[in-house]
Amino acid sequence: MEQMDSIRRNSIVSVASTYAGFIVGAVNILVLFPLFFTPEQIGLTRTLLDVALVLSTLCTLGSIPLTLKFHPLYRDHLPRSGNDLPFLSLLPAITGAVLLMAVLPHLKPWILRKFGARSPLFVSHFDLVYPLTLGILFFTLFEAHAWTQRRAALSNSLKELLLRLLTTALILAFGLGLIGFRPFIDLYAWTYAIPLVWLVLVLVRSGGFPLVPRFSRVTKRLWRRMASFSLFILAGALLNVVARTNDTIILASQSAGGLSDAAVFTIATYLVTVMDVPQRTLISTATPYIADAWKLRDLSRIGSLYHKTSLTLMITGIGIFSIVLLNIRDAERFLGPAYGSLGMVVLVSGIGKLIDLSTGLNSQVLLLSKHWRLDFLTNLLLVALSIPLNYWLTRRYDLMGPAYGNLVALTVFNLTRFLLIWRLFRLQPFTRRHLAALAAGAFCLVTVGLLPDTGNMYADVALRTVLFSLLFGWLVVRFKVSDDINGLVRSLRERMGW
Repeated sequence: MEQMDSIRRNSIVSVASTYAGFIVGAVNILVLFPLFFTPEQIGLTRTLLDVALVLSTLCTLGSIPLTLKFHPLYRDHLPRSGNDLPFLSLLPAITGAVLLMAVLPHLKPWILRKFGARSPLFVSHFDLVYPLTLGILFFTLFEAHAWTQRRAALSNSLKELLLRLLTTALILAFGLGLIGFRPFIDLYAWTYAIPLVWLVLVLVRSGGFPLVPRFSRVTKRLWRRMASFSLFILAGALLNVVARTNDTIILASQSAGGLSDAAVFTIATYLVTVMDVPQRTLISTATPYIADAWKLRDLSRIGSLYHKTSLTLMITGIGIFSIVLLNIRDAERFLGPAYGSLGMVVLVSGIGKLIDLSTGLNSQVLLLSKHWRLDFLTNLLLVALSIPLNYWLTRRYDLMGPAYGNLVALTVFNLTRFLLIWRLFRLQPFTRRHLAALAAGAFCLVTVGLLPDTGNMYADVALRTVLFSLLFGWLVVRFKVSDDINGLVRSLRERMGW
């Protein structure tokens, strides 16, 4: 009981900090950055971060999943004073950092040639990639150890909330004229330092990161398995990060607008990413049940989960996407003329995200089955499609290029997974209820979209959002589109005595 209370408390803190961080991030990206910075300066912050994410993932050399996968074995078979897993995970990260310092200077001339013509601001601040990469690398490493020590609430609060609050403080300092842009961007590159030091001090003081520079009997027995696992998962993690970040990097280097286009795309991506929030919750909730069902080889249960998650994600995705579309014109007016192309980018990117959500938890279904390697191969397919498509389409259509490229890549990626799961297990997530959800969403979007403007931007946003939410929610519940949503409504009514 005590353990469950601890897990519940940590979960509540993690969820609260995540949503609080999301709100702070929305204020930063949608309000403060456009208020005080030029689009080119905003694009620089995002490009630096995306480049650092790719490099830091490469520098881990697989040490992060190694920690999470093998910690229980080390914990159960070794005393804390003899646990060499922290040292084993730290060693590859340090090696990766040294390789970064040794290799990246030789690649710098080529990188600068690619970005020089369209993103000169990135060229002049390229060296800030180093502290940002190292900060992300070592924070991610110690974050993994915090999870194993049941301190996920702390690490999530530092990453999701504190980092964004530090960014807010830097933006306000710049906006108030306390610092110039060069000090701002220098300090921005070091924002991971404070959360990293905080996390390291907590782990070291609690004994959660012992350094044992010798190989234990567990390591001697498992090292081959650990090495192959680390390399395989490193490849998958790198593919995933590249798939998520290549669009901004390609825009900065190949689009006519350079960093300015990257800024518009960053805001569009943030608006579309709101659709991801329910998916994160469903993944953490449904994954253990899918794993149990695979253990029992209960295909009917897996099929039920596959269908329900698909339908729930489609309904929530349609709702969020429609609200964003209904208010996108006001967002463009609020942000200014430089963001006039925001609506089209959101429209195309949102359709791709909706396709991704509507196929449900196909990744978990594949990853937890005996055909788990197909998850890696389909991720490889996604990268193989997205990079050349985004590159070619960006050179042809500038800002809209990555939006088109991601739409095509995500469609092929999810169609491939859909066909694989159907071929291997005869499972597919779609029913007539999915068509009902689409019809309800389209009807509500058109109906609310025909409302005339009130003349007040804020009143328009509030009115459209409330009307669409009420109408779409009523249709979904009234026609029983989703058993899960109707069950949730019944539960709320019972608790509130309605």
